[in-house]
Amino acid sequence: MLSNSHTLLFYKDKLVPDTADTLFFFQLSKLQRDYSKSLTMRLETYDVRPGYLAILHRLWKKDNITQKELNTLIEIEQATLSNTLSRMERDGLVERKPNQQDRRRIHITLSNKARSIQKAVNSAVEDLQTIVNAGLTINDRRYFNRILKQMTEQLENDLSDPCLMLFDEIAD
Repeated sequence: MLSNSHTLLFYKDKLVPDTADTLFFFQLSKLQRDYSKSLTMRLETYDVRPGYLAILHRLWKKDNITQKELNTLIEIEQATLSNTLSRMERDGLVERKPNQQDRRRIHITLSNKARSIQKAVNSAVEDLQTIVNAGLTINDRRYFNRILKQMTEQLENDLSDPCLMLFDEIAD
């Protein structure tokens, strides 16, 4: 039961309490959506989607690695990586080449197109970061990053906890 000090908001057709924590997560979600939209606008000229960036940055550092190696370097599910690589291949950014000694091992290499847009893509990302950081001090950014890291770690711990219980599922 909600106390009288809380107002209610509708979110995805559900009533939720209008608390500082709730508003923080709504705002965080809006930040992520708006950031993604702005990034998409800046990258679409190069046939790059925001979901490609982690892969491109890894391959720009070290090209011609196996899909398995790439998967260990970035934190996404194997199926997501495979689907993203298929889209990047379709968009002419990467090529998959079988290993000459072991045909089961597939190497991922950057295309000439991906190599040629590295500087422009990095500039687009830096441009957006400049806009997002406008008016913030270095201490503001460090504090925000520290808070986000701490919250992420708490969520990771919660997700890895085998004793996770859904209290709304427990009958009185």
